[in-house]
Amino acid sequence: MKIFISISLILTVFLYSCSTKLPEIEGMNYDAWVTDKYGCRGERMDLVSLIDINQDKFLRYNQNEIIDILGRPENQTLFTRSQTIFYYYISYNPACNGQETRMEDEQIKLEIRFDALNRSKSLYVHNYVNPLKK
Repeated sequence: MKIFISISLILTVFLYSCSTKLPEIEGMNYDAWVTDKYGCRGERMDLVSLIDINQDKFLRYNQNEIIDILGRPENQTLFTRSQTIFYYYISYNPACNGQETRMEDEQIKLEIRFDALNRSKSLYVHNYVNPLKK
């Protein structure tokens, strides 16, 4: 019985120590963000303003940690000098049936750039004016 309790305790500690700590942002629903693929349900449009004004809280995470936080990106680009760019679509994507679509350059999307050391170094929301910024 003592062995079972010891193993359970060790497994619990291990599971909690390996999880990524989510940035604390009031009103941010990470589950809604992850499940709203390509922004088809409109949940991401409501949440992107919170990410945009709290950009500093998302910097210095590595790619796997960002995936833990925001889910897998819908698009990924390998850039010069081993830089990677993740794209999360917010609105106007052709993958959303029955909604207005736009060309790639006109879609609203979140871009997260990673440096060669695999750290997120910048966030930018394309084609979006944040109503929370003054």
